[in-house]
Amino acid sequence: GRSRSRSRSGGRDRSRDRDRESRGEVTSEVLSLESSEIAYLLGRNGSTKQKIASFTGARLEIDHRDDRGRIEVIGTAEERELARLIVDITLQQKSNTKLVLDFDKLEARKDVVWLDVPRDACGFVLGAKGATLRGIEAKYRAFMFFDTEYRRGDKRRLYILGNNDARKGALRECESAVSYKMSGNGSLRSWREHNMDGPRYTEDYSRRSGRSKALNHD
Repeated sequence: GRSRSRSRSGGRDRSRDRDRESRGEVTSEVLSLESSEIAYLLGRNGSTKQKIASFTGARLEIDHRDDRGRIEVIGTAEERELARLIVDITLQQKSNTKLVLDFDKLEARKDVVWLDVPRDACGFVLGAKGATLRGIEAKYRAFMFFDTEYRRGDKRRLYILGNNDARKGALRECESAVSYKMSGNGSLRSWREHNMDGPRYTEDYSRRSGRSKALNHD
């Protein structure tokens, strides 16, 4: 048999895929990439691959014995299309160059929302080395990134991609962070202690015990 990278939830994912395959919902496609790009998409212990799967619902399979640089993407048409988009953005971010995207087309997608973040709050939402933004991503399983090139007045646009619940939750929490920062109510640490509620995940997206104080969003 072929050796592939597998997550801890791989058996459950494959069972789900078999059920959907029987209904004709799931198919697969292959992405051809450079070996360095595949290594980047894997991440430490497969963490980046797992994150992309969690954002999209698609499953990514990598055959380590295949030297042709291929990733198999398994899911519905919508899941696979979103996975392709996130893979493209992730690899562009790797090179630290200007994102080449059709932002008008991006904003027309039904699985995207955005928030225009005041310049003074961008660093607050990002956190040190992006830690706060990654934490919100993990909490709601939504993919998030800033358009760092185009400014709208003194604001930067933050894009949030994912299913409806993921988008709503991540948007609500980012709006809360911006409001907290701009009101001058405290530090990033105090906002985290006040606001972080719900499931928490480690860097490899396994569940972590413990909940912090809830913020009433009503």
